[in-house]
Amino acid sequence: MENIKVLIVDDDSTICSLLETILSMENYQTSSVNEVDEDGIFPLLEAEKPQILILDFHLSSQETVSYVEEIRRNVEWKELTILMTSAIDRQSTCLAAGANDFILKPFNWQDFTEVIKSLSTPN
Repeated sequence: MENIKVLIVDDDSTICSLLETILSMENYQTSSVNEVDEDGIFPLLEAEKPQILILDFHLSSQETVSYVEEIRRNVEWKELTILMTSAIDRQSTCLAAGANDFILKPFNWQDFTEVIKSLSTPN
């Protein structure tokens, strides 16, 4: 999946490193951050320009569903592919907010790779 940029936002740096390694092996371009500062999600999206956002449901004590809702209301970013993750099954909440998919942690790397491939394949 050359030239597809994936941004990983997770407060666990080990998860970020693992996902970057897995995605790099599949030829995705990756970057990751462990927090979203007070300026919100858009400065991060503008700086990284991802085609896919992997967003953990919880960043420290903050739920990130509001970021998904903001992205879906934004003209420039509303089509961004968003995969949300969590150790607690929040699939219905994430999909209702506008995420394209949800994967429960801990996930099997093959399953994770398949989800990313399906999200990055044009319909």
